[in-house]
Amino acid sequence: MQTPSKASGAPTGRVPAPDTIRRLFNRLITSDRVRGLAIVTSIGIFLVYSMGTLVTDSGSGHGCGQSWPLCQGRFIPEFAISTAIEFSHRVVVALVSVLIVALVVGILWLWRSRRELLILAILMLPATAIEAGVGAALVLVPQSALLLAVHFASSLILVTSILLATMIIVELDSWDRLRDRPVPIGFRVLTFALLVYTYVVGYLGAYMRLRGVELGCSTWPLCNGKVIPGFTGAAGTAFDHRFAALFLIIGTLALLLWARRIRAMRPDLYRGSLIAFLAVLAQALAGALVVFTRVAEASQMLHAGVVSIIFGALCYVALQTLPRPAAVRTLVARPATTPRDGAASPPTASAVSH
Repeated sequence: MQTPSKASGAPTGRVPAPDTIRRLFNRLITSDRVRGLAIVTSIGIFLVYSMGTLVTDSGSGHGCGQSWPLCQGRFIPEFAISTAIEFSHRVVVALVSVLIVALVVGILWLWRSRRELLILAILMLPATAIEAGVGAALVLVPQSALLLAVHFASSLILVTSILLATMIIVELDSWDRLRDRPVPIGFRVLTFALLVYTYVVGYLGAYMRLRGVELGCSTWPLCNGKVIPGFTGAAGTAFDHRFAALFLIIGTLALLLWARRIRAMRPDLYRGSLIAFLAVLAQALAGALVVFTRVAEASQMLHAGVVSIIFGALCYVALQTLPRPAAVRTLVARPATTPRDGAASPPTASAVSH
């Protein structure tokens, strides 16, 4: 019996060549598509963050019982109000998780040579996994202050890594080039210090919600009619948060005024600082609304949602204070074109040394 020839043209079952896979990925993964995906993912993660606040504030965390990832032990449960809120939150989280994985793949395929994008993409995956794991643990141990701290930190890392990656991708070769211009070292230190401090203020607010003492200070701006009500009990917990928030307002105002002095050279820092300061003011007003509405769910969602804007804006400013990797800088120095200054030459470096 004669064996078939290997050159007969019959399928051989071989794995596609790497070049074929590479060409396919190049066709599917384009910069425009990944930019669009990044924007959609940013909107999705903000929705997840807001829905998570609704789950907490409406007491729906146990709407699916103590089963996870199933809800009431079922893939599609019978719906009560709390069950519907918690189940819809889990569904949106699952969908956004898929978007995050797709975004990471797109970033690694197109821009893995950009160190900051590589770091942000790598951060997204463990932050997503930690969020899922801690979220499941909070179903079982809802009053754990340690789990709350980890949950709050991982959620901020996830939100800001996605927002930052989106801003970098959108600004490539435009505002991104402003990072090559000098910035005072003190400005950079203040920005990173405010980042850490914002987490502390946000955690104090989350801890206040965990203890259910949002109305420990039942009036605003005074606390129960007093300037300083003390630092113990429910009023003390609420006052700690307000006192810390006051210093955040002062800190972001100082950052804005400093950025205003150097905006001719670094308009990106001024823009980010302005957004951060306005978001902090909006956060304070949202906090007042929580008191005036007696902890209405809408005001709670607004108050919690603005935190991600503050943290995202400060992360943007922090990133812009760091120069771009040497590998992506232009070999010939030339001014960065922006929507405002066009091709005009930038001021001298001494303009930011004061």
